[in-house]
Amino acid sequence: MKVLLSITTLLSFGLCLPQAQASTMPGADIQKLRLGLGTAPGVALQIPLAENFNLGGSAAMPFFYGAFGFTRYDAHLSYRLIKTDSLSVAAMIGVFGDINTSQRTDLKLSPFGIQAGVGIAYKINEFFTARVNIVPGLGFPNSTGWGLFPPAGGVEVAYHPLPQLEISAGFNGNSDIFGVNYSF
Repeated sequence: MKVLLSITTLLSFGLCLPQAQASTMPGADIQKLRLGLGTAPGVALQIPLAENFNLGGSAAMPFFYGAFGFTRYDAHLSYRLIKTDSLSVAAMIGVFGDINTSQRTDLKLSPFGIQAGVGIAYKINEFFTARVNIVPGLGFPNSTGWGLFPPAGGVEVAYHPLPQLEISAGFNGNSDIFGVNYSF
């Protein structure tokens, strides 16, 4: 009985927390402090600086790129341009890069790059949000031109089982396919 009461208390407390509006990639609809974990494996942090203005960053070891053994990082700023009940659009700009942590000689990585573009989020209903970030990037010195999947770029669908918790599926520049995010 005590266990059931404890679970009920925790769930009740969880429902009172602010709504999760974040992902392992930056989301145009975010305006809360949040921590995200992705399957790359990767970790992301988003910090609101002012109304409609966020600072974020991530670090990952992109397993799904077939070259496990390097670390990808990014830092970005986003500014929300449009906010309606269901649609949010934000401008994003930042830096990213890949660090050869395993000292593999077969990897041609770019330790520094720039990324800039737009993020679009559409709230389908109270449980689901769709996001598309069109944020091309250019890495240096081993660039092959503009790439569509630096860490801030990607597509995903997010599910909110609890107001402060989000589970996402899609693909982003950190090679996250699934993500779990928590808002504080």
